[in-house]
Order: sequence, then structure tokens, then C-alpha cells
Amino acid sequence: MDFPSPKPNIEKLHTYKPNFGKSKINNLIRLSANESALGASLDAIKALKIISNDLNRYPPQVSDELLSAISKRYSLNKKKIILGNGSDELISILAQTFLDYNDEAIHTEFGFLQFPQAISIAGAIGVVANDVNHTASVDNILSKISKKTKIIFLANPNNPTGTFISKNEVIRLLESIPKNILLVYDAAYSEFVVNNDYIDGSELAEKYENVIMLRTFSKLHGLASLRLGWGYASENIIENLMKVRGPFSVNAAAILAGVAALEDLEFQKKSVQHNLKWMSWLETELKSLNLDFQSSITNFLLIKFPSEHNFSAESAESFLASKGILVRGMKVYGLSNYLRVSIGTEEDNIKFINELKTFFKK
Repeated sequence: MDFPSPKPNIEKLHTYKPNFGKSKINNLIRLSANESALGASLDAIKALKIISNDLNRYPPQVSDELLSAISKRYSLNKKKIILGNGSDELISILAQTFLDYNDEAIHTEFGFLQFPQAISIAGAIGVVANDVNHTASVDNILSKISKKTKIIFLANPNNPTGTFISKNEVIRLLESIPKNILLVYDAAYSEFVVNNDYIDGSELAEKYENVIMLRTFSKLHGLASLRLGWGYASENIIENLMKVRGPFSVNAAAILAGVAALEDLEFQKKSVQHNLKWMSWLETELKSLNLDFQSSITNFLLIKFPSEHNFSAESAESFLASKGILVRGMKVYGLSNYLRVSIGTEEDNIKFINELKTFFKK
């Protein structure tokens, strides 16, 4: 071989490619990426205007201002918080920090695709725990544990299904696994949840030494383009992750916007209320079309389409794209009859349903 070759586990890996959909129409409605329907806080946008004077300066390695803002907003110990260039980065460095070759890491059947990707890049072995009714199963996760298991990845609520497992089930999982196994609890959509049976993960990280909660500014706060996430865990876990994380992981613009977004409680409240209102409306409209969908506590719905070719999920995706509406096909998850649709603005949601009605009439 006369050229540099990567590690075998990298060579076999397929590049993770976010699929936002394609359309020839310029004025697109993008309901394919679970983004904030209302954009970002105006306070966050204003905060970005002051960054132009310091573009030549490196950002702080650790922003005490942002750590303090997170700590204040969620009543957490800032010594147990780690910032990342999106929660994707934190998932990657968790795998790099805790997984060695031939170690095993468990992820759920329909869990976030970054989990198996990060496991493979670390050179470890991904083990799939099957879902039950599109919902993570604690029993199935426990059945996959072996002496080689080092990490369990669990998104709760889960993307792309929108389902969750209850507080009692999460605690049962934690109390059933060996203390040397790390539970990575991805709570990216937790701010949208209005359900007393859900646990966001922060109190788990307070009580258990073998759990880290992950959060993001991409969803509720609408700062997806700035790539900002954070984790909460024991100081020992944070200390080791900081050895692997890049020294200037979080950029200055993300820090400024993140602080402003956290302090804009009115925007956060408005976003949650908008999501609840239009989630209910979409569910009613989908029922009127006799479409099955997975009940969701997030800002998106997983919708099942008929198996007939003319009305399949693939046909619906193509038709909607021709009308300038992008939704997410689920073939990559093995859910070929499903589309994932984000909650959009009032206008977006109404147009989506109207075009879907046209699709079924054609």
C-alpha cells in the first residue's frame, strides 16, 4: 500500500451525513431537523453584535460566565458542568475517554445515530438493545451487559421516535448496572417535556457517580448554527473529559449567545407553549387523515405512512419536497415507512397539513 491508511475501524465506517432533504424550491419550509420553530431569542441575536471587535482573540478555554449562567438557570453546581461544541462533541470525547479497543458500548435500536458512530471511531464494539414499541427497553439494555461493557448510551426523550422511559425505569436501570459502567443520558429535548413522569438527568448526576447528562442549545434555544452543548457529571468525569476536549472547543459567539439565551426566560416559555399548541393541532390533523404516529414529548413527530407505493413515506417525502417542504425520511434507522416531521411556525404547520391532504387526494 503506497498511501497512508487509517485505522481499520475508521476505514470501514460510513460518514455521518445529516439529511435535511432537497428541493428545487428556493423558499423552503424545513421541518426535517428538529430546529426551533421560533428561531432564537432576540437577546441572543443582539449579543452576537458585540463579537466583531474581538474576532482575533481566542475564546476562553472555559467560560465562567456561561458556566455560571447554566448553573443559575438550572440550579446546578458549576464545577460539575462541561461545555462542548455541540453535544455531538461531548458524545465523541466520552467515547474516546472511556472506550478502548474491544470494549463494548450499548445503544438502543432507534437511538441517536451519533452513538454507534462515536463507538466505532473509538475502536470499540457497539451492542444494540432492541426497543419495544419504538421505546427504549431497560430489560433489553440490561440483557446486553457483559464484562466488556463500559458505556450505555441512552437518549431520553429519544430522537427520532419522540418516546421516553419513565423516571422509575431510568433509576431502575442505574441501580441495576455495575458502578464501573457509565450511563450517557442524552436529554437534548428535555426542555420541551411537560410530564411529571420524566426525569431530565441532572439529579441523576448529583446522586450517581457513573452518569453524565447531556444538553444542547440547538433545540429550545434555537442556536443550532453556533454548536453549543453541555454536560453535567461528577467532577472526576468532568476532569477526565477536559483532558480530551479541545482547548478552545466553544467559540466566543456561542458563549455570548448562550448566556443571553439562558437569561431570556420569556422566549423559552413562549417556545414551549408554541410547541405544545401545535403538537396537539398536528396530532388532531393527522388523525383526521387516518395516519398513525408515535406520541411524542419532543418538538417532532414520527409519522407512519401506508405501504402502498403511491402513498408511501418515500412518495410523500418527494411530493412535499416538490412543494418546498422538507421532512426527514427514516430509512437510515430501518423505518422506511416513516417520516419525522418537526413542529414549525403556524404558517409552516398549516401548509404542511394542507399539502399532505393534497398528497392523499392525488
